[in-house]
Amino acid sequence: MNDRDLTIAAYVDGELDADARARFEAELARDPSLADEVATQRRLRERLAAAYDPVLAEPVPLNLRMAAEAANDRPVRRFGLPHWGAVAASLVAGVLVGRMAVPPQQGPLVADGGALAARGELVQALDQRLAAESGPIRVGLSFQASDGRYCRTFQSAPDRLAGLACRGDEGWRVRTVTAWSPAASDYRTAGADIPPEVLAGVDAIIAGDPLDAAAERAARARGWRGR
Repeated sequence: MNDRDLTIAAYVDGELDADARARFEAELARDPSLADEVATQRRLRERLAAAYDPVLAEPVPLNLRMAAEAANDRPVRRFGLPHWGAVAASLVAGVLVGRMAVPPQQGPLVADGGALAARGELVQALDQRLAAESGPIRVGLSFQASDGRYCRTFQSAPDRLAGLACRGDEGWRVRTVTAWSPAASDYRTAGADIPPEVLAGVDAIIAGDPLDAAAERAARARGWRGR
């Protein structure tokens, strides 16, 4: 996301301090296109809340609460992110990390038993697309988690989402998802422009290093079945 997107999101969520809010509202009064973007973000927040509030209200399973607590005791590795980032990204599937700006009934995710499951074109991309391949949904990093499952980051330009999904017997379950806007100069490169929320999610569960091209092809041939 660029600075303008971040400021709009912070304004809509009521996270700007008084001075920043006053400056933003002054700009808002001068710029009709900015007002339109704010209105769009507010509508999306309302649609998202209507669809996912019941999921977020469900009690967190004990094993996932324990995983989050364990992450709180682990040092941050590999990506050099703040400790709170790894903790936040390890929260249960179904609790949206960051800001998700897609109407869920039309998007790539569906609530399933208190979790978020990938569907449609996102499933196809996670199943088949290699990191070097282009497309409206790109895959950045592929790796094995500490529990042996294969996990992949994704960036969906049509849905303006980025996230982290892991493959289990039940299919691809999304652990982390956040609003994201592609940067034209970076989106050509696999793995570029991955939001920090997603990188924190990777750091919380990765075992070893991300897969290289050969290992990624081999994992795809096995249907992303871990140990």
